Amino acid sequence: MRRVQGTFAALLAVLLVAAAVAFAEEGPTRDEYVSQVEPICKSNAAANKKILKGARTKVRHGQLRQASGQFFRASTAFGKTVGKIERVARPATDDARLQKWFKFLRIVQEKLRMIGKALKEENKVKASHESIRAERSANAANNVGSIFKFHECHLSPSRFS
Repeated sequence: MRRVQGTFAALLAVLLVAAAVAFAEEGPTRDEYVSQVEPICKSNAAANKKILKGARTKVRHGQLRQASGQFFRASTAFGKTVGKIERVARPATDDARLQKWFKFLRIVQEKLRMIGKALKEENKVKASHESIRAERSANAANNVGSIFKFHECHLSPSRFS
């Protein structure tokens, strides 16, 4: 009888250790992930607001080359932010969704760069088209990330103007 109890106790201990390891591999919870990522997004939103201040006015007044530099800097800052977010430990259950979200964020970054390129070439029409594409990619990113209920990481057109 003692042998059965000892075996049962050992089996229980092994199961508890296995459960602890499995739980540790899952990573943070969704709420913990959001709380780690939101401050990163908040700092980027503030940086982009500062970088892009007056860009719309410059475009309206024909100062396209000056505005292009602002979009190049915003693209670089946004890319660095996405890189920081990608390095944050994420919930294993949400990994595929987050990979898709990162893909759309990278597309937004590329479109910001393309807006800058079009403005540098003084091509307002192309810049407008790239702006629409950036907005669509931002909406797609928001749709994929909606399950996280992001506030600071929610992309809106006003964030890039």
